[in-house]
Amino acid sequence: MVRILSKGTKIDSYLKKSHYFYEIESILHLCEINLIEKLKLSNREIKRLLYDVYFINDEDFLKNQYAVIFKGEILNDLPSLRKDIYLIYLNFQKIFSQQSFLKELMLYILTHELVHLVRFIRYETDFYLKNKWEEEKRVHIITKEILKDFKLPYMKEVFSYFDRIYC
Repeated sequence: MVRILSKGTKIDSYLKKSHYFYEIESILHLCEINLIEKLKLSNREIKRLLYDVYFINDEDFLKNQYAVIFKGEILNDLPSLRKDIYLIYLNFQKIFSQQSFLKELMLYILTHELVHLVRFIRYETDFYLKNKWEEEKRVHIITKEILKDFKLPYMKEVFSYFDRIYC
């Protein structure tokens, strides 16, 4: 799988047997390339942006959310070699229940979550921010700007859906 930013393989092993695998693989690749280009990520930022993506079937864990991000740390005896790693958990049931616009939804959700990560590594926001709702609104606006040139059949509907949530 072409994964420029993520060093993980969790999503790969989960979906290899699925007929969605190649579609999701291409969406992840597209998200990463688009993010690098639109947000003008430097090589240093790309190296700092470590994440894994997981699909979760546990409805209680994710409640009514499409995705959740957790932050971890790769430890080392030398503090300068310690690194943050982010774990993106996607709600399998909620996402894959939207068959008619699955591509557009995955593109939006993954881009949205990756924008959060870029903002964390650039210190534009804090992972432990108290008012997360304002941050979600900002990230939604940035996500829409990044994806505005995509001419997918249901992209406008996905934007409208998330506009109703965040605006």
